[in-house]
Amino acid sequence: MNIIITMLLIFIFYYCFIKLIFFIIRLLKKQNKFEPMINPKVGISPTNNYMKDNIHESDMNVSNIEKNDNSAINYKKYYIPKRYVITKNELNFYTTLSEIANELDLIVFSQVSLYNILETRPELDYKTKTIYFNKISAKSIDFVLVDKRSCRIKLCIELDDNTHKQAKRIERDTFINELFKELEIDLLRYPVYNIYYKETLKKRIQENIKEHYYEN
Repeated sequence: MNIIITMLLIFIFYYCFIKLIFFIIRLLKKQNKFEPMINPKVGISPTNNYMKDNIHESDMNVSNIEKNDNSAINYKKYYIPKRYVITKNELNFYTTLSEIANELDLIVFSQVSLYNILETRPELDYKTKTIYFNKISAKSIDFVLVDKRSCRIKLCIELDDNTHKQAKRIERDTFINELFKELEIDLLRYPVYNIYYKETLKKRIQENIKEHYYEN
């Protein structure tokens, strides 16, 4: 009888010990897990080296659908095509801007993501990098002027239409202004007009290309 009781106690001890081990493992996994807040509108760009090189697929909040079973996904349930790359106001501005860029040996890029203009510091830890990448990942600049030969950034331009008077846009613009000022990235804010006078815009561009950062 004593042998049976002893064996039963040993079994209970080992069972509790194994349960404790599994509980500790699960607890450690929860503490180490950090899921980045990837904006579904942005995703991961081929030019986004930080996110491409540092975030593994298992870290993302992805669907449970198998990766290789894309044929089963009805994409029309989740996406609709955008017909235009830029708005009519932006196109009107771009027409004049492209003429000026050609005269100044510059190239115009439109709707440039912030992570193509700046990046997180390499010495930051993974979690901090991800937090601060998420602050810029869904934001873009209307126009960026770059050197025709080297593609070095010369000037960022924001076209301020009526949408910039909205509360969320004001908050976003304040963030951009403070960010660019601290990093010494040249930014020109230009109001929307029905007609853009080339010489006036050209003068404003030349006045705002200070080259104090990008020429270092």
